[in-house]
Amino acid sequence: MSIASSPRRDQRRRMLVSWKRASPAGGTAAGATARVPAEYAAEAAPERQRGPAVLLPTTAGGLTLAAIAILLPVAGSIALGACEAVFGMKPIAATGRFARTLRAVEACVDPQSIASLQAWLGQLFLFAAAAVACIVRLMRRHRRDDYHGRFRAWGWLAGLLLITACAGVVPIGPLVAAAATEATGIAFGPGGLGWWVASSAAAYGLVALWAVLPLHERLGTAFWLTAALASWAGSVAALWIGSRWPLHTVAGASLWSLAAAFALIAMLTAARSVIREVRGLPIRKPAADRGVAKPTRAEQAAAAQRRREEHVEEPAEQEVPDFTAADDESDETAFTDGSEPEHRHLSKAERKRLKKLARMREAAA
Repeated sequence: MSIASSPRRDQRRRMLVSWKRASPAGGTAAGATARVPAEYAAEAAPERQRGPAVLLPTTAGGLTLAAIAILLPVAGSIALGACEAVFGMKPIAATGRFARTLRAVEACVDPQSIASLQAWLGQLFLFAAAAVACIVRLMRRHRRDDYHGRFRAWGWLAGLLLITACAGVVPIGPLVAAAATEATGIAFGPGGLGWWVASSAAAYGLVALWAVLPLHERLGTAFWLTAALASWAGSVAALWIGSRWPLHTVAGASLWSLAAAFALIAMLTAARSVIREVRGLPIRKPAADRGVAKPTRAEQAAAAQRRREEHVEEPAEQEVPDFTAADDESDETAFTDGSEPEHRHLSKAERKRLKKLARMREAAA
């Protein structure tokens, strides 16, 4: 008993045969078989794929939801990891039939482990922040009044975020500390880590000012970026003050992952500001003008359209000859005056009408 094949398989088989027949005979080497291309819809072309810039939040509500979605998992992992160090009790009781599974879950939320959930979230957020910074650079490079190439600052900022993400797993800090200590002969900080902290702080400070100051709406970006740098500073301070105390170790790991979340929110805020600049939307009003009624979206769109039209030169209006002035003249040659910009011959019906009007004026006189 034979099993009937599906129509889709028959269609693919017929398409395969047609592709084989359409392929050139001499296009491949001897003994080699030509690869049959796969079938894709027209929308699968790379040119029709939506870019990541259109997925970024552009409204205050969307940015708020994105910040909540970023902070909630970090706060949950910090709460589970710090429960034992702060309250002296384990968040998960590894007893019963699934004691081994519960101990594995407890190891996943242990902040003192490099492979913990906090460390993974921090690295994920830093990689995402670097990607958003690259998107901001791609948009900022098309700004016409950027004569000094300030858009490059966002590329440098993305690089610093990637280095920070790698430093959470790769011992880049001890490497820089050992190299600087041996080169200068000065052990700055515990184990020479002061060199790493000083160089990181200087790099972040200079690049952040270089990138954030040219923005029109820079307050939100500056706030979240400052919070990220302050959290990283607190993480280093906690590890330096009491590296042998479990509470300080937990605090240092928690602040590091929290700083990564703040950095991602800062990059999303900066991207929203740049997108508003690209679309020509007005910036926020100062505190003195907050009592004034806020313009509607239609008014904002009209204002943006007017600003775009200011840069477009309007074509000069051409003067159209006025032939109606002949009604006040008795001479029909007024319609063929050489001073007119264009010369138009009168039709036969128009000449008859003008002669009739002339006779009527003479009779009335």
